[in-house]
Amino acid sequence: MVVRLTQTITPSLLNETVFSYTDAHITLSDVNGPGGANYQRPAGLGNPNDVGTCTGTVGLIPVCPMGYLFNNGFGGKAPGLVLTGNNQEYGGAGFTVDTSYMPWEHTNPTYNFRDDVSKVKGKHTLQFGVQYVLAQKNETNGALGAASGDVQGLLTVSNVNGGIYSTGNAFANFLYNDGLDISGGALSVLGGGNAIKSYTQDSAQLRYYNRYQIGEPFFQDDWRISPRLTLNLGLRVSLFGNYHEKYLRAYNWEPQAFSQTLASQLKVDPNSGQLLSLPSDKPIPFNLGSLDPRIINGIVECGPNGVPAGCVNSHVFNPAPRVGFAWDPKGNGKTAIRAGYGIFFEHGTGDEANTGSLEASAPDVLNLTQPFPSGYACIGNFATNCNISTTKASSPGAFPINVTSIPTQTKYSYSQQWSLSVQRELPRSFVTTFAYVGSKGTHLTVERQLNQLQPISPALNPFALHEPFLLAVPGATVADCDNIGSTSDPVFALQSGVTVSATNPASVNMQVACQGQSNNPSHPAIAVANTFRPYPGLGEIFSLQNGADSSYHGLQTTIRRTKGPLTAGLAYSYSHSIDDSSDRTDPTFVNSLNLRSNKASSDFDQRHLVNISYVYSLPNFSRALQRDLIGPLDASSDDKDDKDKKDAPGSGEPSPLMRWIGDGWQLSGITTYQSGTPFSVINNAGSSGIGVLDNAGVANGVGAGSYPDLATNPSPAALRSNPSSFGPLLLNPDLFVAPRGLTFGDAGRNYLNNPSRLNFDMSLLKHFAIHEGSEVEFRAEAFNIFNHTQFRLYNPDLGNTGSNTIGCYGGSTYSAGAYFPAGTDCLTGSAFLHPVDAHRPRTLQLALKFSF
Repeated sequence: MVVRLTQTITPSLLNETVFSYTDAHITLSDVNGPGGANYQRPAGLGNPNDVGTCTGTVGLIPVCPMGYLFNNGFGGKAPGLVLTGNNQEYGGAGFTVDTSYMPWEHTNPTYNFRDDVSKVKGKHTLQFGVQYVLAQKNETNGALGAASGDVQGLLTVSNVNGGIYSTGNAFANFLYNDGLDISGGALSVLGGGNAIKSYTQDSAQLRYYNRYQIGEPFFQDDWRISPRLTLNLGLRVSLFGNYHEKYLRAYNWEPQAFSQTLASQLKVDPNSGQLLSLPSDKPIPFNLGSLDPRIINGIVECGPNGVPAGCVNSHVFNPAPRVGFAWDPKGNGKTAIRAGYGIFFEHGTGDEANTGSLEASAPDVLNLTQPFPSGYACIGNFATNCNISTTKASSPGAFPINVTSIPTQTKYSYSQQWSLSVQRELPRSFVTTFAYVGSKGTHLTVERQLNQLQPISPALNPFALHEPFLLAVPGATVADCDNIGSTSDPVFALQSGVTVSATNPASVNMQVACQGQSNNPSHPAIAVANTFRPYPGLGEIFSLQNGADSSYHGLQTTIRRTKGPLTAGLAYSYSHSIDDSSDRTDPTFVNSLNLRSNKASSDFDQRHLVNISYVYSLPNFSRALQRDLIGPLDASSDDKDDKDKKDAPGSGEPSPLMRWIGDGWQLSGITTYQSGTPFSVINNAGSSGIGVLDNAGVANGVGAGSYPDLATNPSPAALRSNPSSFGPLLLNPDLFVAPRGLTFGDAGRNYLNNPSRLNFDMSLLKHFAIHEGSEVEFRAEAFNIFNHTQFRLYNPDLGNTGSNTIGCYGGSTYSAGAYFPAGTDCLTGSAFLHPVDAHRPRTLQLALKFSF
C-alpha cells in the first residue's frame, strides 16, 4: 500500500511525501509426494529405551528401533537422508532426501516514510529529504547457521567414510550397516558396523521476531556552472540501527566469553565423539532443563548484563558522499565527458552478521552431531552393548554442540563505485560511447568456521610433492590410514616409507584426515575432529562476518546508428570481477582461517560480453501482394474523380487492404556472445582408493574439503566420451591429479570456466490499425532460432550433480583422466566435466495483442 502526496508550493519548489506499507506471507507445508512417498515418521522407529520393541540380539548388539539425540516428537516426520562420498552411481557425489524444516511461516511487515524536496535556485537544482524504514522479520527458524532445521534428525552415509564397514556404495551402507531388518518398520543393526557417517538433530524449532530501523537524510546539488559544465555534489548519511530480536531470544557465541577453565574439565572421546568429564572419563549428562555449563561454553545472551540487544555494538553514522560532472568540451553538443564517484552502504539482509543469523541458536535450540554411531540402535547410545571398542563410551550423554557466532562490533557492507565515459556523435548518424567502470565492495558477508584446525605447514608435511593419500593400493597390505596403533599413541606408516609418530606435528591432521578411513580390522579407530579443535568441547562454530572484499573493473563500449529503416547497436564489455567470497555460504571455501586464500574470479564473472541488436523496418510488400493475389496493377487508369471509385487505389497503387496486410513489418533481433562463468573443481576423494575428502585434515565444515592438484604435463587431448555418461566430455580431466596429502590442493577456487555461449533471438512484428485509438499487434518470436546446443557444465542451482567433482584418480600419475586399460577407469559412468544441462532450445512464440 502506497500513499503519495505531491505539492507544488511555488514554481521552483516541489515537495513529495510518500508512505508505504509492504508485507509478504510465506507458508510452507509438508505434502506427501506422488508414487506413494510418505514423509510421516513410521511407528516402527519407536523408542530404543523400550526393550519390549527389541527383537533379540545379533552378536552383542540388540535389534532395536532407531535411536535419537533429542526425544522431541521428531515433528512427526521420517529422518532425512544424505548419501555422500564419490558414488558414480549418483552423479559422482550423492544426493539428499530430506523432510526438512517444514511447516514454516514467514512475514515481513515493513513501514517506509520518505519526504523529498526539490528547489531550483539560480544555477542550482537542490534536492534534500529523508527516508525512514521500520522493518520486521517474523519467522520460524529453518536451516541457518549451526541449525539444520531438522528436529526429525538427519542421517548421513558415505561410501568413503565407512572404514572396514563400508560396502563401497553409500546407499548400500544405508541398507546394510551391518545389515538391515525392516520388519515392523524398525531399522535394526545386525552386526554393529559403523557405516553410518553421522546423525544430526536439532532439539527444537522456534519462532523469532527480528526488527531494525533506518533513517537516511540526503542532500544533492546539481550545479550548472556553465552551459558546458554541470557539477553534481551529494551526501547521503545512512543512520543504521542494528537488528535485534523483540523478545531477547538471541544468543551469540563470543570467543572472549569462552572459558578455558571450563574447557579443561572435559575432553572429547576420540572413538565415540562424546563429551567426557574429567577426571572421571564419564559421559557428561545431557539435561535440557539444566544444561551443564561446559556444554554451552562461550554462549552469551543478548540484551541483559550489558550485552547490546542486537548482540553487537552499534555503528549508527555512515556517511556516503557522491560527486560527478558532465562536460561538453566544445559546446557543440557532439561530445560529452562524464565521471562520477560514490559510496553506498547496505544494511544487510536478515541472514548476515546480525541477530537474524542467530535464529535457532543455543541454548534455546541445540544442534548435535553424533559421528559414526554403531548402527541405528546406537544413535544416542541408549541401547546397551553399543561399545564396539573397549574405550568407547556406551551410555547416553552430551556431544559437542555446533554454534553460530556473529562479531561483537558492527561493520556494514559498502561499495565504492566510479566511472568515466566519453560519448561522441560521429558522421553518418553514429553515436559511440567508451567507458571505464569500477567498483570495490568492502566488509561483504562471509561464513567462516572458527573451530577449524590449523593446516600443517609445507615444511613439516610428511607427504612428498605430488604424493597423495593412498588407501587401497594393489599389492600393498597396509594403506596410509591403516597403521594407526591407537588414538593415544597414533603411528602412521606412509606408502613412501615415512613414519608419522604421535610427536610429529602432522599427527593430528593425519588423524582427522583419516577418520573413518581405516581398512584394518585391528585398528578401526575413528579419531574425530572434535577431539582436537581449538575451542575444546565445541563442534563447529559457524561465524557470520563482514570480512570479504570484492573488486570489479570493466571497459564498456557501445556504438549505435539510427538512419532510415535500420536502427542497430553493438555493445561490448571486457571486465573482471574478483572477490574472496561471492556468496555468504560459498560452496568452495576450503580454509576458514585464511580468507585471502579464497581470492579468485567471482562466481558470476563474465570476461567478455557482446550484444548486437537491430530493428529493421522491412520494405512495404503491399504492391507485391496486390500483383500476386489480384493481378497486374492498372497503370493506365486515371479516373480518380469517379465517385464510384473513390475507395479504389490510385493509378498503379495497391488497395487499402493490401497496404493494411503488407506494409509496416519490422524485423528485430538480439545476438549475444558471452564467455562462461567460472567454477571450482572439487576433490571428492578417490573411489579407486586414492585421496581423502578432508585432504588437509582440518575439519573445516563449511564448503568443500579441498581441490585437486594441477598436473605437471597433462595430456593435451583427453576428450573421451562413453555411452555410460551423460553427454560429451567437454574439458580435459587430465589437467587434474590427486592432491598432495595434508594440503588443500593447488588448483584453487574457480579454476575452470563454463563453455561460452553464442545465441540468436529474432522477432517479426506488425501493427494492424483497426480504427483510431485501437490496433492489433502480431508478434512472431524465436529464441535460439538456429537451435544451437549451448552446454552448461556447472550450474549450482541444480544441486550436487558431480560435474565439477572428481571422484576417481588412477594411473601412475593419479590422474582424474585415467582410462582403462592405461590405468584405473575414471571416466566410464562419471559425471565429471560432462554437461549438467544446456541453455534453452529453440523456442517459437506467436502472440496477438489488442490495444484500445
